[in-house]
Amino acid sequence: MTRKTLFEEDSAAFYDSQFHNALQKLQQTFPSKPSGGCQQQFEFVEGLQGKAERKRARAFVTKQHYRKKKYENSEALRVSSSRSSRASASASLPKDFEATDERVQSTGDMERIAVEKVIKSHSGTQETPVIDHLGRGRIDPFNSYPIPATRDVHELVDHYYFVIPSLVHRHWHRAVRRPRSCWDLFNLYRKHETPFVGMLHHAALHLATLRGQQESLQSIEFKQRSLVAVNRSFQGLSGPCDDWTLMGVGLLANAERVWGDRQIARLHWGALKRLLLERGGFAVLQHNPPMHTKLVWSFIALSWPTMDGNPAYLDEHSESVGVSLGTSSEYTDSAYGRSCDEFVEFFNQRRAQALKNLPSTPAQQKTLRDHPYRTNTFKPGSELNNALSNTETGYDDPDKRRAVDNCRMASLIHLNLVMAEFGDFSATTIEYLKSLQLLVEDDDDDSGLSAEHLLWTLLSASTSAEHYDRVWKMSRLVGVVKRTSSQMWSIIENALRTFLRLPESAEDLELILREWDHKRFLLEAMSLTERLDPSTVVPTQTSRAAGVNMTLCSIHCQICPLKPATY
Repeated sequence: MTRKTLFEEDSAAFYDSQFHNALQKLQQTFPSKPSGGCQQQFEFVEGLQGKAERKRARAFVTKQHYRKKKYENSEALRVSSSRSSRASASASLPKDFEATDERVQSTGDMERIAVEKVIKSHSGTQETPVIDHLGRGRIDPFNSYPIPATRDVHELVDHYYFVIPSLVHRHWHRAVRRPRSCWDLFNLYRKHETPFVGMLHHAALHLATLRGQQESLQSIEFKQRSLVAVNRSFQGLSGPCDDWTLMGVGLLANAERVWGDRQIARLHWGALKRLLLERGGFAVLQHNPPMHTKLVWSFIALSWPTMDGNPAYLDEHSESVGVSLGTSSEYTDSAYGRSCDEFVEFFNQRRAQALKNLPSTPAQQKTLRDHPYRTNTFKPGSELNNALSNTETGYDDPDKRRAVDNCRMASLIHLNLVMAEFGDFSATTIEYLKSLQLLVEDDDDDSGLSAEHLLWTLLSASTSAEHYDRVWKMSRLVGVVKRTSSQMWSIIENALRTFLRLPESAEDLELILREWDHKRFLLEAMSLTERLDPSTVVPTQTSRAAGVNMTLCSIHCQICPLKPATY
Protein backbone atom coordinates (compact mmCIF):
# COMPACT_ATOMS: atom_id res chain seq x y z
CA MET A 1 0.00 0.00 0.00
CA THR A 2 1.37 3.39 -0.93
CA ARG A 3 1.82 5.70 2.01
CA LYS A 4 0.34 9.17 1.71
CA THR A 5 2.76 12.04 1.65
CA LEU A 6 2.63 14.81 4.20
CA PHE A 7 1.35 17.18 1.55
CA GLU A 8 -1.55 14.88 0.68
CA GLU A 9 -2.52 14.44 4.34
CA ASP A 10 -2.45 18.22 4.86
CA SER A 11 -4.58 18.74 1.72
CA ALA A 12 -7.23 16.25 2.83
CA ALA A 13 -7.34 17.78 6.29
CA PHE A 14 -7.63 21.21 4.74
CA TYR A 15 -10.62 20.19 2.59
CA ASP A 16 -12.37 18.60 5.59
CA SER A 17 -11.84 21.63 7.79
CA GLN A 18 -13.03 24.01 5.07
CA PHE A 19 -16.13 21.92 4.45
CA HIS A 20 -17.15 21.63 8.11
CA ASN A 21 -16.38 25.28 8.90
CA ALA A 22 -18.46 26.51 5.96
CA LEU A 23 -21.24 24.10 6.86
CA GLN A 24 -21.45 25.30 10.48
CA LYS A 25 -21.19 28.96 9.51
CA LEU A 26 -23.91 28.84 6.87
CA GLN A 27 -26.24 26.71 9.00
CA GLN A 28 -26.09 29.45 11.64
CA THR A 29 -26.61 32.19 9.06
CA PHE A 30 -29.34 30.41 7.06
CA PRO A 31 -31.42 28.20 9.38
CA SER A 32 -33.16 25.61 7.29
CA LYS A 33 -36.94 25.47 7.26
CA PRO A 34 -39.01 22.39 6.72
CA SER A 35 -40.79 22.45 3.40
CA GLY A 36 -44.47 23.17 3.73
CA GLY A 37 -47.00 20.48 3.12
CA CYS A 38 -49.76 20.60 0.58
CA GLN A 39 -52.74 20.33 2.88
CA GLN A 40 -53.62 24.00 2.26
CA GLN A 41 -53.32 23.83 -1.52
CA PHE A 42 -56.78 22.36 -1.92
CA GLU A 43 -58.65 24.70 0.41
CA PHE A 44 -59.61 27.16 -2.33
CA VAL A 45 -60.98 24.35 -4.54
CA GLU A 46 -64.02 23.86 -2.33
CA GLY A 47 -64.98 27.49 -2.87
CA LEU A 48 -65.28 27.08 -6.63
CA GLN A 49 -68.69 26.76 -8.21
CA GLY A 50 -69.43 23.74 -10.30
CA LYS A 51 -68.26 20.17 -10.00
CA ALA A 52 -66.34 20.27 -13.28
CA GLU A 53 -64.48 23.44 -12.30
CA ARG A 54 -63.44 21.94 -8.95
CA LYS A 55 -62.30 18.77 -10.69
CA ARG A 56 -60.10 20.69 -13.15
CA ALA A 57 -58.60 22.87 -10.41
CA ARG A 58 -57.93 19.86 -8.15
CA ALA A 59 -56.27 17.98 -11.01
CA PHE A 60 -54.02 20.94 -11.77
CA VAL A 61 -52.95 21.41 -8.13
CA THR A 62 -52.28 17.69 -7.76
CA LYS A 63 -50.15 17.63 -10.89
CA GLN A 64 -48.13 20.62 -9.72
CA HIS A 65 -47.65 19.06 -6.26
CA TYR A 66 -46.25 15.80 -7.60
CA ARG A 67 -44.13 17.64 -10.13
CA LYS A 68 -42.56 19.58 -7.24
CA LYS A 69 -42.01 16.42 -5.18
CA LYS A 70 -40.34 14.73 -8.15
CA TYR A 71 -38.00 17.68 -8.59
CA GLU A 72 -37.11 17.77 -4.88
CA ASN A 73 -36.30 14.04 -4.86
CA SER A 74 -34.12 14.29 -7.95
CA GLU A 75 -32.35 17.36 -6.53
CA ALA A 76 -31.64 15.56 -3.24
CA LEU A 77 -30.25 12.57 -5.14
CA ARG A 78 -28.02 14.84 -7.21
CA VAL A 79 -26.64 16.61 -4.14
CA SER A 80 -25.96 13.28 -2.42
CA SER A 81 -24.08 11.97 -5.46
CA SER A 82 -22.11 15.21 -5.71
CA ARG A 83 -21.01 15.00 -2.08
CA SER A 84 -19.92 11.36 -2.33
CA SER A 85 -17.92 11.98 -5.51
CA ARG A 86 -16.30 15.05 -3.96
CA ALA A 87 -15.28 13.09 -0.85
CA SER A 88 -13.74 10.28 -2.91
CA ALA A 89 -11.87 12.75 -5.10
CA SER A 90 -10.41 14.62 -2.14
CA ALA A 91 -9.23 11.36 -0.50
CA SER A 92 -7.18 10.18 -3.50
CA LEU A 93 -5.14 12.98 -5.01
CA PRO A 94 -2.70 11.99 -7.81
CA LYS A 95 0.94 11.32 -6.82
CA ASP A 96 2.42 13.84 -9.19
CA PHE A 97 0.18 16.64 -7.89
CA GLU A 98 2.46 19.61 -7.23
CA ALA A 99 1.02 23.03 -6.55
CA THR A 100 1.81 26.04 -4.47
CA ASP A 101 -0.04 27.08 -1.31
CA GLU A 102 -1.73 29.71 -3.44
CA ARG A 103 -3.28 27.07 -5.75
CA VAL A 104 -4.43 25.03 -2.76
CA GLN A 105 -6.12 28.07 -1.27
CA SER A 106 -7.87 28.73 -4.62
CA THR A 107 -9.12 25.16 -4.80
CA GLY A 108 -10.28 25.40 -1.20
CA ASP A 109 -12.25 28.55 -1.99
CA MET A 110 -13.97 26.76 -4.86
CA GLU A 111 -14.94 23.93 -2.50
CA ARG A 112 -16.24 26.42 0.04
CA ILE A 113 -18.36 28.22 -2.58
CA ALA A 114 -19.77 24.90 -3.76
CA VAL A 115 -20.74 23.93 -0.21
CA GLU A 116 -22.36 27.32 0.37
CA LYS A 117 -24.46 26.94 -2.76
CA VAL A 118 -25.63 23.50 -1.65
CA ILE A 119 -26.64 24.76 1.79
CA LYS A 120 -28.34 27.87 0.38
CA SER A 121 -30.35 25.77 -2.04
CA HIS A 122 -31.85 23.80 0.89
CA SER A 123 -32.47 26.63 3.36
CA GLY A 124 -35.76 28.44 3.66
CA THR A 125 -34.53 32.05 3.74
CA GLN A 126 -31.89 32.04 1.05
CA GLU A 127 -32.00 33.60 -2.40
CA THR A 128 -34.14 31.69 -4.87
CA PRO A 129 -32.40 28.83 -6.73
CA VAL A 130 -31.84 29.33 -10.42
CA ILE A 131 -34.25 26.55 -11.37
CA ASP A 132 -37.07 28.36 -9.53
CA HIS A 133 -36.29 31.59 -11.37
CA LEU A 134 -36.59 29.72 -14.65
CA GLY A 135 -40.03 28.31 -13.94
CA ARG A 136 -39.20 24.60 -13.63
CA GLY A 137 -38.68 23.87 -17.28
CA ARG A 138 -40.59 26.72 -18.92
CA ILE A 139 -37.73 29.21 -18.94
CA ASP A 140 -36.79 32.48 -20.60
CA PRO A 141 -33.43 31.47 -22.12
CA PHE A 142 -33.33 34.26 -24.71
CA ASN A 143 -34.28 37.09 -22.34
CA SER A 144 -37.56 37.58 -24.19
CA TYR A 145 -39.42 39.16 -21.25
CA PRO A 146 -39.28 42.96 -21.03
CA ILE A 147 -38.78 42.80 -17.23
CA PRO A 148 -36.55 40.61 -15.00
CA ALA A 149 -37.89 37.07 -14.73
CA THR A 150 -38.49 36.70 -11.00
CA ARG A 151 -40.36 33.91 -9.25
CA ASP A 152 -43.65 35.89 -9.30
CA VAL A 153 -43.24 36.71 -12.98
CA HIS A 154 -42.79 33.07 -13.93
CA GLU A 155 -45.67 31.96 -11.74
CA LEU A 156 -48.04 34.47 -13.34
CA VAL A 157 -46.79 33.79 -16.86
CA ASP A 158 -47.40 30.09 -16.25
CA HIS A 159 -50.88 30.85 -14.91
CA TYR A 160 -51.78 33.09 -17.86
CA TYR A 161 -50.29 30.86 -20.55
CA PHE A 162 -51.29 27.41 -19.25
CA VAL A 163 -53.77 27.46 -16.37
CA ILE A 164 -56.34 29.95 -17.69
CA PRO A 165 -56.65 28.23 -21.11
CA SER A 166 -56.97 24.85 -19.38
CA LEU A 167 -60.15 26.00 -17.63
CA VAL A 168 -62.02 26.25 -20.95
CA HIS A 169 -60.64 23.07 -22.53
CA ARG A 170 -62.26 19.68 -22.28
CA HIS A 171 -58.88 18.04 -21.69
CA TRP A 172 -56.31 19.82 -19.52
CA HIS A 173 -53.29 18.06 -21.05
CA ARG A 174 -54.20 19.33 -24.52
CA ALA A 175 -54.47 22.88 -23.25
CA VAL A 176 -50.95 22.55 -21.81
CA ARG A 177 -49.53 21.14 -25.04
CA ARG A 178 -51.21 23.61 -27.36
CA PRO A 179 -52.43 26.76 -25.58
CA ARG A 180 -53.28 28.39 -28.90
CA SER A 181 -55.83 30.73 -27.42
CA CYS A 182 -53.08 32.66 -25.58
CA TRP A 183 -50.19 32.47 -28.04
CA ASP A 184 -51.01 35.61 -30.02
CA LEU A 185 -51.80 37.77 -27.01
CA PHE A 186 -48.82 36.59 -24.98
CA ASN A 187 -46.43 37.19 -27.88
CA LEU A 188 -47.98 40.64 -28.27
CA TYR A 189 -47.73 41.60 -24.60
CA ARG A 190 -44.14 40.43 -24.08
CA LYS A 191 -42.80 42.91 -26.64
CA HIS A 192 -43.06 45.83 -24.22
CA GLU A 193 -43.08 46.37 -20.48
CA THR A 194 -46.38 48.30 -20.31
CA PRO A 195 -48.72 45.60 -21.69
CA PHE A 196 -46.62 42.83 -20.13
CA VAL A 197 -47.11 44.03 -16.55
CA GLY A 198 -50.77 44.61 -17.40
CA MET A 199 -51.03 40.96 -18.44
CA LEU A 200 -49.38 39.91 -15.16
CA HIS A 201 -51.88 42.09 -13.31
CA HIS A 202 -54.74 40.17 -14.97
CA ALA A 203 -53.12 36.83 -14.16
CA ALA A 204 -52.61 37.83 -10.51
CA LEU A 205 -56.25 38.87 -10.15
CA HIS A 206 -57.46 35.63 -11.75
CA LEU A 207 -55.17 33.55 -9.54
CA ALA A 208 -56.36 35.37 -6.42
CA THR A 209 -59.97 34.71 -7.42
CA LEU A 210 -59.29 30.99 -7.76
CA ARG A 211 -57.90 31.06 -4.23
CA GLY A 212 -61.00 32.78 -2.89
CA GLN A 213 -59.33 36.18 -2.44
CA GLN A 214 -60.54 39.51 -3.76
CA GLU A 215 -56.97 40.60 -4.35
CA SER A 216 -53.46 39.55 -3.36
CA LEU A 217 -50.07 41.13 -2.82
CA GLN A 218 -49.17 40.06 -6.35
CA SER A 219 -52.19 41.80 -7.87
CA ILE A 220 -51.53 44.98 -5.87
CA GLU A 221 -47.86 44.98 -6.88
CA PHE A 222 -48.50 44.54 -10.59
CA LYS A 223 -51.37 47.02 -10.58
CA GLN A 224 -48.99 49.64 -9.24
CA ARG A 225 -46.35 48.64 -11.76
CA SER A 226 -48.92 48.93 -14.56
CA LEU A 227 -49.91 52.42 -13.46
CA VAL A 228 -46.25 53.45 -13.18
CA ALA A 229 -45.49 52.11 -16.67
CA VAL A 230 -48.49 53.90 -18.22
CA ASN A 231 -47.76 57.19 -16.45
CA ARG A 232 -44.10 56.99 -17.45
CA SER A 233 -45.10 56.68 -21.11
CA PHE A 234 -47.30 59.78 -20.81
CA GLN A 235 -44.47 61.93 -19.46
CA GLY A 236 -43.20 64.25 -22.13
CA LEU A 237 -45.83 63.07 -24.61
CA SER A 238 -46.28 65.74 -27.28
CA GLY A 239 -48.49 63.85 -29.73
CA PRO A 240 -50.65 60.73 -29.98
CA CYS A 241 -49.53 57.86 -27.75
CA ASP A 242 -47.98 54.64 -29.05
CA ASP A 243 -49.53 51.19 -29.35
CA TRP A 244 -48.09 49.93 -26.06
CA THR A 245 -49.63 52.74 -24.05
CA LEU A 246 -52.99 51.99 -25.64
CA MET A 247 -52.64 48.35 -24.67
CA GLY A 248 -51.63 49.26 -21.12
CA VAL A 249 -54.61 51.56 -20.60
CA GLY A 250 -56.91 48.97 -22.17
CA LEU A 251 -55.69 46.23 -19.84
CA LEU A 252 -56.17 48.50 -16.83
CA ALA A 253 -59.70 49.30 -18.00
CA ASN A 254 -60.52 45.61 -18.46
CA ALA A 255 -59.10 44.69 -15.06
CA GLU A 256 -61.17 47.32 -13.28
CA ARG A 257 -64.26 46.40 -15.31
CA VAL A 258 -64.00 42.71 -14.45
CA TRP A 259 -62.49 42.64 -10.96
CA GLY A 260 -62.28 46.16 -9.63
CA ASP A 261 -64.10 49.44 -9.15
CA ARG A 262 -66.69 50.55 -11.69
CA GLN A 263 -65.93 54.25 -11.33
CA ILE A 264 -62.22 53.73 -11.98
CA ALA A 265 -63.11 51.49 -14.91
CA ARG A 266 -65.18 54.26 -16.50
CA LEU A 267 -62.26 56.66 -16.14
CA HIS A 268 -59.93 54.18 -17.82
CA TRP A 269 -62.43 53.52 -20.62
CA GLY A 270 -62.87 57.24 -21.19
CA ALA A 271 -59.10 57.68 -21.39
CA LEU A 272 -58.78 54.76 -23.79
CA LYS A 273 -61.45 56.19 -26.10
CA ARG A 274 -59.78 59.60 -26.08
CA LEU A 275 -56.40 58.09 -26.94
CA LEU A 276 -57.87 56.00 -29.75
CA LEU A 277 -59.78 58.92 -31.22
CA GLU A 278 -56.61 61.04 -31.17
CA ARG A 279 -54.89 58.28 -33.13
CA GLY A 280 -57.76 57.98 -35.63
CA GLY A 281 -59.91 55.17 -34.22
CA PHE A 282 -59.71 51.46 -34.91
CA ALA A 283 -58.43 52.11 -38.43
CA VAL A 284 -54.91 52.91 -37.16
CA LEU A 285 -54.59 49.42 -35.63
CA GLN A 286 -54.71 47.48 -38.90
CA HIS A 287 -50.94 47.04 -38.85
CA ASN A 288 -51.25 45.00 -35.64
CA PRO A 289 -54.06 42.41 -36.04
CA PRO A 290 -53.80 40.86 -32.53
CA MET A 291 -53.95 44.30 -30.93
CA HIS A 292 -56.88 45.29 -33.16
CA THR A 293 -58.75 42.11 -32.24
CA LYS A 294 -58.11 42.57 -28.52
CA LEU A 295 -59.25 46.20 -28.36
CA VAL A 296 -62.31 45.74 -30.58
CA TRP A 297 -63.35 42.65 -28.62
CA SER A 298 -62.93 44.56 -25.35
CA PHE A 299 -65.00 47.50 -26.54
CA ILE A 300 -67.80 45.19 -27.68
CA ALA A 301 -67.85 42.85 -24.69
CA LEU A 302 -66.96 45.11 -21.77
CA SER A 303 -67.55 48.78 -22.60
CA TRP A 304 -70.64 50.71 -21.57
CA PRO A 305 -73.21 51.88 -24.14
CA THR A 306 -72.46 55.52 -24.85
CA MET A 307 -73.26 57.87 -27.68
CA ASP A 308 -69.87 59.53 -27.72
CA GLY A 309 -66.41 58.61 -28.84
CA ASN A 310 -66.93 55.31 -30.63
CA PRO A 311 -63.54 54.40 -32.18
CA ALA A 312 -65.39 52.60 -34.99
CA TYR A 313 -66.64 55.86 -36.57
CA LEU A 314 -65.15 56.25 -40.01
CA ASP A 315 -65.70 59.99 -40.38
CA GLU A 316 -63.81 62.78 -38.69
CA HIS A 317 -66.83 64.06 -36.78
CA SER A 318 -67.36 62.34 -33.43
CA GLU A 319 -68.71 63.51 -30.13
CA SER A 320 -66.41 64.28 -27.26
CA VAL A 321 -66.10 61.73 -24.49
CA GLY A 322 -67.03 64.39 -22.00
CA VAL A 323 -70.43 65.37 -23.41
CA SER A 324 -72.16 67.54 -20.82
CA LEU A 325 -75.40 65.91 -19.78
CA GLY A 326 -78.57 67.95 -19.97
CA THR A 327 -77.54 70.14 -22.90
CA SER A 328 -79.80 70.07 -25.93
CA SER A 329 -77.99 68.78 -29.00
CA GLU A 330 -79.19 67.81 -32.42
CA TYR A 331 -77.86 64.26 -32.79
CA THR A 332 -79.63 63.43 -36.02
CA ASP A 333 -76.61 64.71 -37.96
CA SER A 334 -74.02 63.28 -35.58
CA ALA A 335 -71.98 60.14 -36.03
CA TYR A 336 -74.11 58.32 -33.47
CA GLY A 337 -77.34 59.42 -35.15
CA ARG A 338 -76.06 58.14 -38.48
CA SER A 339 -75.19 54.84 -36.79
CA CYS A 340 -78.81 54.54 -35.61
CA ASP A 341 -80.06 55.08 -39.15
CA GLU A 342 -77.42 52.63 -40.35
CA PHE A 343 -78.84 49.92 -38.11
CA VAL A 344 -82.42 50.50 -39.30
CA GLU A 345 -81.24 50.25 -42.91
CA PHE A 346 -79.33 47.04 -42.15
CA PHE A 347 -82.30 45.45 -40.36
CA ASN A 348 -84.72 46.32 -43.17
CA GLN A 349 -82.32 44.85 -45.73
CA ARG A 350 -82.07 41.55 -43.88
CA ARG A 351 -85.85 41.43 -43.44
CA ALA A 352 -86.33 41.87 -47.19
CA GLN A 353 -83.78 39.12 -47.91
CA ALA A 354 -85.54 36.77 -45.48
CA LEU A 355 -88.87 37.36 -47.23
CA LYS A 356 -87.23 36.71 -50.60
CA ASN A 357 -85.71 33.43 -49.36
CA LEU A 358 -89.01 31.96 -48.14
CA PRO A 359 -89.73 28.64 -49.95
CA SER A 360 -93.06 29.84 -51.33
CA THR A 361 -92.36 29.02 -55.00
CA PRO A 362 -90.79 25.98 -56.71
CA ALA A 363 -87.79 28.09 -57.71
CA GLN A 364 -87.17 29.18 -54.12
CA GLN A 365 -87.55 25.60 -52.89
CA LYS A 366 -85.00 24.46 -55.46
CA THR A 367 -82.58 27.14 -54.28
CA LEU A 368 -82.80 25.80 -50.74
CA ARG A 369 -82.22 22.22 -51.90
CA ASP A 370 -79.22 23.25 -54.01
CA HIS A 371 -77.50 24.87 -51.02
CA PRO A 372 -77.67 22.33 -48.18
CA TYR A 373 -74.56 23.71 -46.50
CA ARG A 374 -76.12 27.15 -46.09
CA THR A 375 -79.45 25.79 -44.88
CA ASN A 376 -77.90 23.44 -42.30
CA THR A 377 -75.13 25.64 -40.87
CA PHE A 378 -77.38 27.45 -38.40
CA LYS A 379 -80.03 24.79 -37.86
CA PRO A 380 -80.84 23.82 -34.24
CA GLY A 381 -78.23 21.41 -32.92
CA SER A 382 -75.29 22.74 -34.91
CA GLU A 383 -72.28 24.14 -33.07
CA LEU A 384 -72.71 27.63 -34.46
CA ASN A 385 -76.38 27.64 -33.53
CA ASN A 386 -75.54 26.62 -29.97
CA ALA A 387 -73.04 29.47 -29.66
CA LEU A 388 -75.61 31.95 -31.01
CA SER A 389 -78.49 30.74 -28.84
CA ASN A 390 -79.57 32.56 -25.71
CA THR A 391 -78.99 29.71 -23.27
CA GLU A 392 -78.33 29.74 -19.54
CA THR A 393 -74.59 30.15 -19.04
CA GLY A 394 -74.57 29.44 -15.31
CA TYR A 395 -72.85 32.73 -14.49
CA ASP A 396 -74.14 34.36 -11.32
CA ASP A 397 -72.42 37.65 -12.00
CA PRO A 398 -74.55 40.09 -14.03
CA ASP A 399 -71.58 41.75 -15.72
CA LYS A 400 -70.36 38.40 -16.98
CA ARG A 401 -73.82 37.63 -18.38
CA ARG A 402 -73.87 41.06 -20.01
CA ALA A 403 -70.49 40.42 -21.64
CA VAL A 404 -71.74 37.11 -23.07
CA ASP A 405 -74.88 38.83 -24.38
CA ASN A 406 -72.78 41.53 -26.04
CA CYS A 407 -70.57 38.95 -27.76
CA ARG A 408 -73.58 36.97 -28.95
CA MET A 409 -75.30 40.07 -30.36
CA ALA A 410 -72.07 41.15 -32.10
CA SER A 411 -71.65 37.70 -33.67
CA LEU A 412 -75.24 37.73 -34.94
CA ILE A 413 -74.79 41.19 -36.46
CA HIS A 414 -71.46 40.25 -38.05
CA LEU A 415 -72.80 37.09 -39.71
CA ASN A 416 -75.90 38.91 -40.94
CA LEU A 417 -73.66 41.62 -42.40
CA VAL A 418 -71.89 38.92 -44.41
CA MET A 419 -75.24 37.68 -45.73
CA ALA A 420 -76.41 41.21 -46.49
CA GLU A 421 -73.21 41.96 -48.39
CA PHE A 422 -72.87 38.77 -50.46
CA GLY A 423 -76.34 37.21 -50.34
CA ASP A 424 -77.49 34.12 -48.48
CA PHE A 425 -76.74 31.63 -51.26
CA SER A 426 -73.77 33.16 -53.09
CA ALA A 427 -70.55 31.22 -53.61
CA THR A 428 -68.68 33.78 -51.51
CA THR A 429 -71.03 33.22 -48.58
CA ILE A 430 -70.66 29.43 -48.78
CA GLU A 431 -66.87 29.75 -48.92
CA TYR A 432 -66.92 32.10 -45.92
CA LEU A 433 -69.05 29.69 -43.86
CA LYS A 434 -66.81 26.74 -44.72
CA SER A 435 -63.71 28.68 -43.70
CA LEU A 436 -65.40 29.67 -40.45
CA GLN A 437 -66.36 26.06 -39.79
CA LEU A 438 -62.74 24.98 -40.24
CA LEU A 439 -61.62 27.54 -37.68
CA VAL A 440 -64.33 26.45 -35.26
CA GLU A 441 -63.53 22.74 -35.63
CA ASP A 442 -59.76 23.17 -35.31
CA ASP A 443 -58.39 19.93 -33.85
CA ASP A 444 -55.77 21.83 -31.87
CA ASP A 445 -58.43 23.67 -29.91
CA ASP A 446 -60.96 21.48 -28.15
CA SER A 447 -62.50 24.19 -25.99
CA GLY A 448 -66.26 24.49 -26.08
CA LEU A 449 -67.46 27.10 -28.58
CA SER A 450 -68.96 30.03 -26.69
CA ALA A 451 -70.23 33.40 -27.82
CA GLU A 452 -67.02 35.05 -26.58
CA HIS A 453 -64.88 32.53 -28.45
CA LEU A 454 -66.96 32.88 -31.62
CA LEU A 455 -66.68 36.67 -31.63
CA TRP A 456 -62.90 36.44 -31.24
CA THR A 457 -62.78 34.02 -34.18
CA LEU A 458 -64.89 36.33 -36.34
CA LEU A 459 -62.74 39.35 -35.51
CA SER A 460 -59.44 37.60 -36.29
CA ALA A 461 -60.58 35.61 -39.33
CA SER A 462 -59.06 37.93 -41.94
CA THR A 463 -56.92 41.02 -42.46
CA SER A 464 -58.50 42.32 -45.67
CA ALA A 465 -59.85 45.84 -46.00
CA GLU A 466 -63.39 44.52 -46.50
CA HIS A 467 -63.13 42.52 -43.30
CA TYR A 468 -62.03 45.53 -41.27
CA ASP A 469 -64.86 47.68 -42.68
CA ARG A 470 -67.35 44.97 -41.70
CA VAL A 471 -65.91 44.70 -38.19
CA TRP A 472 -66.10 48.46 -37.60
CA LYS A 473 -69.67 48.60 -38.88
CA MET A 474 -70.57 45.73 -36.57
CA SER A 475 -69.01 47.62 -33.65
CA ARG A 476 -71.05 50.73 -34.44
CA LEU A 477 -74.29 48.74 -34.68
CA VAL A 478 -73.63 46.91 -31.42
CA GLY A 479 -73.03 50.25 -29.74
CA VAL A 480 -76.48 51.38 -30.88
CA VAL A 481 -78.28 48.21 -29.77
CA LYS A 482 -76.63 48.39 -26.34
CA ARG A 483 -78.66 51.52 -25.57
CA THR A 484 -82.05 49.89 -26.11
CA SER A 485 -84.28 48.23 -23.53
CA SER A 486 -84.03 44.54 -22.69
CA GLN A 487 -87.29 43.89 -24.56
CA MET A 488 -86.05 45.58 -27.74
CA TRP A 489 -82.74 43.73 -27.37
CA SER A 490 -84.60 40.39 -27.36
CA ILE A 491 -86.67 41.35 -30.40
CA ILE A 492 -83.55 42.23 -32.40
CA GLU A 493 -81.63 39.15 -31.26
CA ASN A 494 -84.45 36.73 -32.14
CA ALA A 495 -84.94 38.36 -35.54
CA LEU A 496 -81.25 38.20 -36.49
CA ARG A 497 -81.06 34.57 -35.39
CA THR A 498 -84.14 33.74 -37.48
CA PHE A 499 -82.64 35.43 -40.54
CA LEU A 500 -79.63 33.11 -40.30
CA ARG A 501 -81.75 29.98 -39.82
CA LEU A 502 -83.84 30.75 -42.95
CA PRO A 503 -87.50 30.52 -41.81
CA GLU A 504 -89.55 27.87 -43.54
CA SER A 505 -92.82 29.82 -43.69
CA ALA A 506 -94.13 33.37 -43.70
CA GLU A 507 -95.91 32.67 -40.40
CA ASP A 508 -92.61 31.92 -38.66
CA LEU A 509 -91.08 35.13 -39.96
CA GLU A 510 -94.13 37.22 -39.15
CA LEU A 511 -94.18 35.90 -35.60
CA ILE A 512 -90.64 37.15 -35.05
CA LEU A 513 -91.08 40.54 -36.73
CA ARG A 514 -94.47 41.35 -35.24
CA GLU A 515 -93.05 43.48 -32.41
CA TRP A 516 -90.34 45.27 -34.40
CA ASP A 517 -90.90 49.02 -34.66
CA HIS A 518 -88.08 51.15 -35.98
CA LYS A 519 -89.54 54.35 -34.49
CA ARG A 520 -89.60 52.82 -31.04
CA PHE A 521 -86.08 51.55 -31.60
CA LEU A 522 -84.78 55.01 -32.49
CA LEU A 523 -86.58 56.54 -29.52
CA GLU A 524 -84.96 54.12 -27.09
CA ALA A 525 -81.53 54.31 -28.69
CA MET A 526 -81.47 58.11 -28.42
CA SER A 527 -83.57 58.51 -25.28
CA LEU A 528 -80.86 59.95 -23.01
CA THR A 529 -80.14 62.77 -25.47
CA GLU A 530 -83.77 63.88 -25.52
CA ARG A 531 -84.74 63.59 -21.89
CA LEU A 532 -82.71 62.90 -18.79
CA ASP A 533 -84.15 62.10 -15.38
CA PRO A 534 -81.55 63.07 -12.75
CA SER A 535 -82.90 60.44 -10.39
CA THR A 536 -81.71 57.74 -12.78
CA VAL A 537 -78.16 59.05 -12.73
CA VAL A 538 -77.58 60.12 -9.13
CA PRO A 539 -78.63 57.34 -6.72
CA THR A 540 -80.05 58.09 -3.32
CA GLN A 541 -78.30 57.30 -0.05
CA THR A 542 -80.54 54.24 0.32
CA SER A 543 -79.57 52.96 -3.11
CA ARG A 544 -75.89 53.53 -2.34
CA ALA A 545 -76.22 51.44 0.79
CA ALA A 546 -77.90 48.74 -1.29
CA GLY A 547 -74.94 48.66 -3.67
CA VAL A 548 -76.38 50.67 -6.58
CA ASN A 549 -73.62 52.12 -8.71
CA MET A 550 -73.11 55.85 -9.07
CA THR A 551 -73.45 55.86 -12.85
CA LEU A 552 -75.88 53.95 -15.02
CA CYS A 553 -75.19 53.11 -18.63
CA SER A 554 -78.84 53.51 -19.67
CA ILE A 555 -82.22 54.21 -18.13
CA HIS A 556 -83.28 50.77 -19.38
CA CYS A 557 -80.32 48.82 -18.02
CA GLN A 558 -81.16 46.28 -15.33
CA ILE A 559 -77.57 45.14 -14.78
CA CYS A 560 -75.46 48.20 -13.97
CA PRO A 561 -77.06 48.83 -10.55
CA LEU A 562 -75.81 45.42 -9.41
CA LYS A 563 -72.41 44.56 -7.98
CA PRO A 564 -69.31 44.55 -10.23
CA ALA A 565 -67.87 41.33 -11.58
CA THR A 566 -65.80 39.04 -9.38
CA TYR A 567 -65.14 36.17 -11.78
